[in-house]
Amino acid sequence: MTRATKALALAATLALPLAAQAEDIRPGVTYAGTLSSDPARAAMEGLILDLASSWASCNADLMKATVSEDVAFSYPTTAYSGRDTMLADLATFCGMATDTSIYLPADAFFVDTETGRIAAELQFRTFQRGARQVVNDVWVAHVSDGQISVIKEYLDGRVKDLQKLGVLEMEESPKSLTPWPARTKEWESCFPIVKAAPVNTCP
Repeated sequence: MTRATKALALAATLALPLAAQAEDIRPGVTYAGTLSSDPARAAMEGLILDLASSWASCNADLMKATVSEDVAFSYPTTAYSGRDTMLADLATFCGMATDTSIYLPADAFFVDTETGRIAAELQFRTFQRGARQVVNDVWVAHVSDGQISVIKEYLDGRVKDLQKLGVLEMEESPKSLTPWPARTKEWESCFPIVKAAPVNTCP
């Protein structure tokens, strides 16, 4: 390899986005940061990574080991208690979704070891209902006796619909996560007007 070729190769490596530097830290999960050297903090971060891997790899045993028997889980449209219900939710998801992976940026974690609370920014990627989805997400969890006892998921369900319509980008593994990804070129100068309204009728 000539000196010029080596220089070009080095330049190309340095130009790679942060996504290429993210490492597989669990099956189906990549993390662009480094786990804490503090044992208590690292244990809490590990629980989030284990839970992420259980969703990405459809690993019911891992989820069972990660959350408490009476875990409280909530996300837009749904709230319930109990590990068995959460495992059923996992089975339903895995029966519909394929090619699932989760990415966490370097600054993903916000940890309070004294109160046992942790928040994590992550990107949930999957193929479901005939379309690719790349949705930025936030999990807030309570940890008790080495397991997650409360997990709340904050995401905007409109994102996947707008991606399917070609309004929002599906950029994977950006350096920093935002509530909504960037608009596509066709929509970059026009902000989408989105209504959230029921599409069904109830008694």
